[in-house]
Amino acid sequence: MNHGPTWRDPVPESEPGAFWATLSLDDRRAMSAAGTPRSVPRAAEICRQGRPSSTVHLLCTGSAEVFRQDADGIRTILARRRPGQLIGEMSAVDGSPASATVRTLSASVFLVLPAARFVELCHARPGITWTVLRTAVARLRDSDDQRQQYRLDVRKRTILCLLSIAEDARSEDTHSRVPVTLTQQQLADMVPASLPSVTRILEDLRDVGALHTGRGRMVIETDRLRSLVRPGS
Repeated sequence: MNHGPTWRDPVPESEPGAFWATLSLDDRRAMSAAGTPRSVPRAAEICRQGRPSSTVHLLCTGSAEVFRQDADGIRTILARRRPGQLIGEMSAVDGSPASATVRTLSASVFLVLPAARFVELCHARPGITWTVLRTAVARLRDSDDQRQQYRLDVRKRTILCLLSIAEDARSEDTHSRVPVTLTQQQLADMVPASLPSVTRILEDLRDVGALHTGRGRMVIETDRLRSLVRPGS
């Protein structure tokens, strides 16, 4: 990468509020100089639950899913990662194995930094350290929200999950109709719930015009979905 006057940002379209979007230009340049770009295909494993990791990945283009698998093989999708978000920074900081598996959902490009170099940058640049901390706090809040949702019935969890996915995928021209690439099995893993239960709920949502489905795709009608989880609905 060229880091002189013609330096190019490795993340052309960072997710608003993501780690990269909140860094200063100088901190972005420093991280870019410390990393190596890496292109990976769809379904590539970036890190695996329970295994140590010696690198930190910054997602530049593409998308990835974060999931855990229990002893019975049941998989729960915890989050999706989009451009500008970090993967593996917690393991770099405390040296612990990865707490979840991260796998790409599409062909993606990452900026890969050795964990030791990432830690050096955090020591040398308070702006990076502070942004890592803010990212960690935001993810803890997301985890708290997920735990609260687990107390709800499967139907409400499914609707809230769809609304969260739609919010992540929303653009200026989508308004209340948000198309997403998502299979029913992926949604069931995210809720989490059994596939038959989620399939029945999706059928009900289609019947009331809150959702349209196709092969591996859904169109989420956010206004209609929100009306289904309002008090008294």
